[in-house]
Amino acid sequence: MNSLWPIIVGGVLPAIFWGITAIFQKQSATATGSAVYLIAFGTACAFTGLIAALVWRPAPWSIEGLGFAATAGACFALGTGLISFALFAYGVPVSRLAPIWSCNVLVTLAIGALYLGEASEINTVKLAAGTLLILLGALLVSSA
Repeated sequence: MNSLWPIIVGGVLPAIFWGITAIFQKQSATATGSAVYLIAFGTACAFTGLIAALVWRPAPWSIEGLGFAATAGACFALGTGLISFALFAYGVPVSRLAPIWSCNVLVTLAIGALYLGEASEINTVKLAAGTLLILLGALLVSSA
């Protein structure tokens, strides 16, 4: 298997889809508000999950797996709802908020290191440099 394939499937394509998502989220927020957006978004996610279950034949369901998925969904919905609210209520340009969202990788990294025990796999020099670049980039782009 080509070593780039997982990077494309799990990194490049999601980044493209999430970038496109932000544009439609802004359009939805100005047309309907955050609650309707979350309902439509959740319905689309559920429908896509049903199709994926038919195509990928996932592992058997478990209470633990469902709990983790529901928690992830709740966290995602809260973040997404807050973004839609800010877009709708305050009229913030999506181009100013999107760079700040990119800082989510720092939260994931910290939780992965502490909660999942992945700290031993982290190069702290690269982590510090990357963190600084992400924060500087987010500040620079969001203030453009």
